[in-house]
Amino acid sequence: MARTVDIDAKIEQQEQKILKLQEQLEEAQNEYDRLVEKKNEADMKKILGAYVKSKRSMEEVIDFLKGKN
Repeated sequence: MARTVDIDAKIEQQEQKILKLQEQLEEAQNEYDRLVEKKNEADMKKILGAYVKSKRSMEEVIDFLKGKN
């Protein structure tokens, strides 16, 4: 019987580890998503800044970004 209690305790420990790791993964995913969004915003500002400084029309810029000539 002692052996079963040992195994049950180990199972409980592993379950707690899994729950903790799931929380850490969720936090890491949220931080990753936040950083990607921040990078995308910075990229959009760069593109907008380049467009404002250029002499190209909006249609020309969009065509260029789409790979059209």
